[in-house]
Amino acid sequence: MRRLIPFSLLAVLVIAAGIFTGLSYHQATASSSAKILLSCSDKYGVKPTTYVLSCADFNSKFTGLHWTSWGSTTAYATGEARWNDCTPNCASGHWKSESVTLWAWDLKNDRYTRLGSTDPSLLNSETLTPYPA
Repeated sequence: MRRLIPFSLLAVLVIAAGIFTGLSYHQATASSSAKILLSCSDKYGVKPTTYVLSCADFNSKFTGLHWTSWGSTTAYATGEARWNDCTPNCASGHWKSESVTLWAWDLKNDRYTRLGSTDPSLLNSETLTPYPA
């Protein structure tokens, strides 16, 4: 009987390791498939590098986005906010830019549904619904 205890303990450890390996694989797979609504369309994408804010005239956008924590509860990106000052008008305006941090959250059905930014004048908290809303 005492000889069976080490083998029983080993069997329990092997089964537990298999379960945890399976769970880790599932989490890694889920995180890579999370999506965000692509601006100006009803299509979804993974880790977009550009996000247009004003679809009618493309006069404000986020570019050079580098995402981290993708697939987690909240995904973060750093990049550049670019906008046209439209002075004296949008056709003759000047492009401005600044560094920005974005975050996407409220993951539902493997899709982020909210987007926020460190620059509240460009984007404070946008609900990501298929365009047009």
